[in-house]
Amino acid sequence: MTPQRLEGPGFTIELEERAGYLRAVVRGAEDTLAVSTAYWHRLGAECRGRGAAAILVLEDLPPWPDADPEVFEAVTDAMAAAGFRDIRCAFVDLNEEVEANEYGMIVGADKGLTIMMFSNESYAERWLRFGSPHPTAIRPGA
Repeated sequence: MTPQRLEGPGFTIELEERAGYLRAVVRGAEDTLAVSTAYWHRLGAECRGRGAAAILVLEDLPPWPDADPEVFEAVTDAMAAAGFRDIRCAFVDLNEEVEANEYGMIVGADKGLTIMMFSNESYAERWLRFGSPHPTAIRPGA
């Protein structure tokens, strides 16, 4: 399938349906709170509209100039509001902001998000397709 190009305020998304998940490449000229919250809301809507319970996000945005704890709180709140508590998310930052993304992953986990950060797409895809199940998929007593 040819990727679909989606436009948003300050970003573009190349979205492709894969076997069992969506693959999204997010690009833009800057990474701000407005850009990040807008693209996560768009991705959440696309997952809901397509019935996708898993997504691989490759972010190609410049490093964030002011990534303080309040920013991570706001972005993960936006993700939760967009439905990501029910969506398994593998995340690859193509600009490798490792420390910031690890912090965001911890904050997200505290809010019930199943998100894991990876250094490359193949590891992310492997976790997304074969890793441990989404918490809502685990049956009580299993």
